[in-house]
Amino acid sequence: MADTKLVNTKDLGERGVTVVPTGHGRLAVGKASGQPFAVSNRCRHLGASLGQGTVTKDGCLKCPWHGAEYDVATGRMTSGPEGAVFRPVRRAVCVFTNTFARLRRYPVAERGGAIHLVEP
Repeated sequence: MADTKLVNTKDLGERGVTVVPTGHGRLAVGKASGQPFAVSNRCRHLGASLGQGTVTKDGCLKCPWHGAEYDVATGRMTSGPEGAVFRPVRRAVCVFTNTFARLRRYPVAERGGAIHLVEP
């Protein structure tokens, strides 16, 4: 089993997530609820960089543009985009995303204070 070091956990900062270029493209890599994660970097709403977002207190990854939230363990959108303009479409965005476009998840492990992408 091969692995690739993605980021030192001490370098995640207050946001708990960063963007890391990999052979799979740019991934959002961080820790949520004490667990390391790596997911596709683009928000399913309007394509914002999720690696520039934040990890919430309840362990979700929050989009920096409109506040959509994702469960990094499943790739599901748990809360649609925020703001008055988005209220009528919030549920539709969640349903579409969870049916057709969940975040892609990548296997990672934390070793020696760093998050590693684990590849077979």
